[in-house]
Amino acid sequence: MSKKILLFAALLSVSMLAWGQRAGVREEVMANPLKAYGTDYPYPMETPALTKAPKGYKPFYISHYGRHGSRYYWNESLYKDMDSLLTEAHAKGALNEAGEAFYDKIYSILPELTHGVSEMTPLGYQQHVRIAKTMYKSFPEVFKDGGHVYAISSLSDRCIISMAAFCQALAGCNGKLDIYQRASRETLPAVVPDDKENPYKRTFPRQEFPVQGRPSSSAAPSAGKMPFVDMFFKDVSLINWEPRRVQSTLNTFYTSLPNIGYEGIMGQPYSLDELFAQWESSNASAYRGFWSRRYDMIPILEDILDKAEAVVSGASHDVASLRFGHDSYLGPLTVLLGLDGSSTVPASPDDFKSVYQNYRTGMAGNIQLIFYKSKKPGKDILVKALLCGEEVTLPLPEDMYPYYKWSDFDAYYRGLCNQFKD
Repeated sequence: MSKKILLFAALLSVSMLAWGQRAGVREEVMANPLKAYGTDYPYPMETPALTKAPKGYKPFYISHYGRHGSRYYWNESLYKDMDSLLTEAHAKGALNEAGEAFYDKIYSILPELTHGVSEMTPLGYQQHVRIAKTMYKSFPEVFKDGGHVYAISSLSDRCIISMAAFCQALAGCNGKLDIYQRASRETLPAVVPDDKENPYKRTFPRQEFPVQGRPSSSAAPSAGKMPFVDMFFKDVSLINWEPRRVQSTLNTFYTSLPNIGYEGIMGQPYSLDELFAQWESSNASAYRGFWSRRYDMIPILEDILDKAEAVVSGASHDVASLRFGHDSYLGPLTVLLGLDGSSTVPASPDDFKSVYQNYRTGMAGNIQLIFYKSKKPGKDILVKALLCGEEVTLPLPEDMYPYYKWSDFDAYYRGLCNQFKD
């Protein structure tokens, strides 16, 4: 990385200190334990209240990046491991009564799970229908006269179906909309820029995460417990599996259950304090990884800026640009944009949770940038950022929060992208 880029990154980090941190995160997780599942968190059902636009302003364009909806586990390894673990434990008499009952439940649904690997579930489809309808209802001025909607997706089936669900819901709200959908290698830079099939793939610098250590909650005695081993096994030493591997495999399966329609079949193995400790540790790991990969999302940001500029200048008549991808892009993009101060790395791992929460990168998680213009000529174009429907801060002058000047937005993020032109 050049000295110029290093200097820019340092100044960027310092400049972010003034912007947004999320208070009350522990209370959030305690109030809704599903948030402790992190990136497995199903999209929330509530619709946050939004701040009224400044007088005379109306929305006219939306730029969006969304993760696919709820799915079965993303590869076959988990279900194979569950099959292997429980088959061996059952055959060797290692399971207790609760474990045998769980064994029977798993084998009644195992064909569905193995056939569904990586596919979107009905819940995932419903999530995108609901998000699209909420978008339409929240910003009717964008869509009321019809107009062109441009939608692109990664090559993954679950992303393509997410796009189809979203666009079909928009079309159901207004038949005058002209909606174009595409899943192509040509458009991968704007959705999954480091995909091996991207013909325009670029390499960006990776930075080592600057703060070592783990949150203090991960060192609590409860964090080292293995409740699934205690719940389901009378003698785990009878099988050829390390107890911690047993616990990890069962825990990964446990956090996937709300997305596949089987929440509750494993009981409630954790107290709220234990859930929070687990979440804070997983959140710190996600934040480290996403922060280090944030510059890989530059092509997505460039696409956001280019398409918005074309609309603002009148060169494009799109009313919405929709992108459908994965958490491994939504998370780093959140950090690249610095939403709610997420580009700032706190000095203590205990404070990571205040700048980034991995449940906001959960199933069907999304970023929406809403553009506003005034009836009066010469007035600034404004932009507002939503993360999973909630208004969030940007690292820009906040005299009109949650509204920011498009000129400030464009200048700041163009400057960021231009650091990597070479």
